[in-house]
Amino acid sequence: MSEALYPRFSASEFARRHAAARAMMAAEGVDVIAVFGDSGISRHNHADVHYLSGFLGNRNNYAVLPAKGEPVLFVQSHNHVPNAREAASIRTESGRLDSAVTIAKYLGDLGLKNATLGYAGNVPVQNYLTWQKELPGWKFKDVSAAFRTLRLVKSAEEIEWLKKGAALTDAALQALIDNIRPGLREYELGAIVETAALNAGGLPHLCYLSSGPQDGAGACVPRQNLSSRVVNKGDVVNTEISISWWGYSGQMHRPIFLGAKPNALYEKLWDTALEAYTRCVTALKPGNSSEDILDAAEIIAERGFTINDGFLHGFGIGLLPPSIGTREAKRGIPKPPFVLQENMCVVVQPNVVTRDESAGVQLGNLFRITANGAECLHRLPLEYTVKIQQ
Repeated sequence: MSEALYPRFSASEFARRHAAARAMMAAEGVDVIAVFGDSGISRHNHADVHYLSGFLGNRNNYAVLPAKGEPVLFVQSHNHVPNAREAASIRTESGRLDSAVTIAKYLGDLGLKNATLGYAGNVPVQNYLTWQKELPGWKFKDVSAAFRTLRLVKSAEEIEWLKKGAALTDAALQALIDNIRPGLREYELGAIVETAALNAGGLPHLCYLSSGPQDGAGACVPRQNLSSRVVNKGDVVNTEISISWWGYSGQMHRPIFLGAKPNALYEKLWDTALEAYTRCVTALKPGNSSEDILDAAEIIAERGFTINDGFLHGFGIGLLPPSIGTREAKRGIPKPPFVLQENMCVVVQPNVVTRDESAGVQLGNLFRITANGAECLHRLPLEYTVKIQQ
């Protein structure tokens, strides 16, 4: 029954992941890893836990993988355990009153003593202190960066899931384009996006959007909290939409102009975003580095603009390295340079804004890096929408 209830990767895919994690553990000198997740960012803070278990949970949960023996998912909330067992691909147990205590007891039952516990994720300090108390003689090591490196290059199964997430994202943004009209509030626009996602069997991940007039008094970047502002004729609506297939999301950014074409300023903002985007996509090849992407972004400063959001980031499932900005903005400049590899997935998303941040547009898509260049996983046209109400 569980196979029909939720999407699930194959047993061979999980065997690959667990083997990769154990190889990382050996290289880092740890005997067991405890991978932490919480429900933040629409449960995508569970990305590391999902990698080992296939479970997208709520609250605070851990996936624990010893060097030898089976992995175990510890679910903090007891009433969440039955559903976790339906969704997860590994043994699932209750974390009881305190998952840190439960994990310490589990490690003792394995017969491990004076070993090294690696941890990944934003482990609460209370849990860390509990381990120090409950595991005398143990050493502790943060292996978050090394663990997430395992998730950068996607398997064939993961790419198929990302394509499904991209298709769901396309459909949700198209629903917004089809149904947006003056008189709706920003949060009603969000309801259009999320309803389309749920009706298609997807999971809402991000629905960021902002609206404002084109006279320089608008928002320059999509809002993370949708407001009660009523959209009006002449507005520009900037969007950042991600819908997932059980955690594997697409991501798109498109501006929508209501009842009027973009004015001269917004045409220049769009043309700059499109040029930066096109240059960046050309640079997405195995062996190229973050320096090539930063070069592509230079056109933004050359035309007198800057960025508010990042220029490019790794993706699927959740945010991943690299996180690249621009040299002019003096942020997102990886040192040493980040080198691209085949089957990494990234979002190209130039958010071009005026230097006073009173106006801006954002354009973006999710890409897979192939041996010959970049494959866009989305199908919506690379254009802004002018919505003229009939």
